[in-house]
Amino acid sequence: MSSSQGDKRSSNVEMGEATSQAGVAGFLPFREKITRRKAEKEPVRVETELPSSSTLAVAPTHGPEVQVPQDAGTQVEMSVPCVPDALAQPIGSSTTPIFVEEKEKAAESMPPPPARKEIVMALHAPSAAPIVQPKGRKRKFTKGHDGESSQKRGLNLAPGLRGKFVSLIDGMNSEYGSEASRLARDLTEMQGKWSETEAMLKAIEGSHSAKVSKLEAEIGVLERDLGKTASYLLKEKKARKAKSSEVRRLQRQIESDEGSTSRVVKETKDAIHVEFQARLAKISDFLGSLECIRSRDSSLATVEGRMAMVRIWSRLKSRRKKREERSKNWSLSRWNNRAEQSDG
Repeated sequence: MSSSQGDKRSSNVEMGEATSQAGVAGFLPFREKITRRKAEKEPVRVETELPSSSTLAVAPTHGPEVQVPQDAGTQVEMSVPCVPDALAQPIGSSTTPIFVEEKEKAAESMPPPPARKEIVMALHAPSAAPIVQPKGRKRKFTKGHDGESSQKRGLNLAPGLRGKFVSLIDGMNSEYGSEASRLARDLTEMQGKWSETEAMLKAIEGSHSAKVSKLEAEIGVLERDLGKTASYLLKEKKARKAKSSEVRRLQRQIESDEGSTSRVVKETKDAIHVEFQARLAKISDFLGSLECIRSRDSSLATVEGRMAMVRIWSRLKSRRKKREERSKNWSLSRWNNRAEQSDG
């Protein structure tokens, strides 16, 4: 009876040591160091089927769940329940799931790591007090076909749990080793690309320096041309100023000449007007004398016409008288002839 109780106590101590933080004191600093390095080098992307975006940690409960089938007495199964949400466990419990948040993204040149799930085991908080079985809870013993209690069969679970824990650590070590080798390869590739980029930048810098020297030479030529152009512009400005002063002088001279010419023209016009008025007066006087002469001529013509009429009438009268005398003489002669004939 005492030996069975001692075995039970030793098995409980071994299980407590396996599930406590003191049992994995060498694992936690290594894991934290790897996680910190990984978070510094590349972002952590967690894609899980759970609705939450954080990585869900899986932790064992206060006591392992032991299932003993009725027909097989040697087959023992231990299942670690997964907690889907952090609210499923009470606050302050040693089995509260731990959430690993996503880190910020690194440089865009780094290739994204493949999506995977991370399993973080939540361990009991360190405590100086020894593990004591609560008094309120009683262990239940279920007897199988062979009559052995489940408590005695649970004693054999500590080596299996320890083996699973060690295999989990080995898997994580191999995974982080492959990740470190992949990151080393990426680093060498990035170093090669960086050397190529440096060579390209040096070539570009050389071409840019050549272009800069060429542009500086062109700028010097342009500055010399600009100096020549400035001197030429100054000369042209002086010549234009001299021409403008000459033009103003000529304009003043033309204005003065125009003033004198206008005065001369006015004086000449006045003299011509006076002379024209004098000649016009003379012409009017001559026309008056001509009018007098014309009136005299008309009066003389009238007198001469009347005298011509008198002459004509006198000639006609003399011719009439002569005709009358001839007719009388003819009639008398004819009378005389007739008388003579009658007498004869």
